[in-house]
Amino acid sequence: MIHYNMVAGWMGFPYLSVSNGVTYSYAIAYKLKDKTSEKWTARFIRFKDKNNKAEWGGATVLYEAVPELIKHLGVDPKRTVFIPALSSGETKADPNRSIPWITKECAKLCGAQYNDVALSKNVHQKIHTIYSAEGRTAELDKAKYQSAKIDADHVFVFDDFITRGDTLSRIALAVLAANPKCKVYGIALAKAESVDYCPNPENDHVPAKWDDLWNQGEQEHDAKFKKG
Repeated sequence: MIHYNMVAGWMGFPYLSVSNGVTYSYAIAYKLKDKTSEKWTARFIRFKDKNNKAEWGGATVLYEAVPELIKHLGVDPKRTVFIPALSSGETKADPNRSIPWITKECAKLCGAQYNDVALSKNVHQKIHTIYSAEGRTAELDKAKYQSAKIDADHVFVFDDFITRGDTLSRIALAVLAANPKCKVYGIALAKAESVDYCPNPENDHVPAKWDDLWNQGEQEHDAKFKKG
């Protein structure tokens, strides 16, 4: 079981299964691989499936939760940069994909820098379709992440889900190779977990207001795009 601490309402992970170069990682809730009917898990699945309502719900939560976290951590926003993680098929971030545009808006709300061109990699197979740790590692080896110089002290990498931490670690190591004085953090909607691996994982820790915010985001999406 990967231990977490509560940090400004977030699940804060000092370590992941793979934590190379990562100072700390944060997630809203668990995405349970073998309990897909659980409320937050079902939401995250819809987000991953590019359901627009779920994207609005997740974004609405992050637009409040991320500024609260940055304020709690006490980092200087002007010396902080938010960067989106890359999907398997990307070599550079697509600004129209949900994670980059959510990351950009979070940076604006926090007064932080935003950079969607610093990170690059090779195209590789989707990791969630590979079920062995060895297979995932081998596929990620093909990515060969690289980072440009970043004028910041703190780098927050945004992604939809954190699983083992291997992708995040590779991004962190690439950032640190070009920016050795930076600290790198992970930000995600969810920590993917298995009930078999992590006995009795629950999402009872999630602040009630974040549940309300997700619902609010979905309702705002319906109001904006309502047909007829």
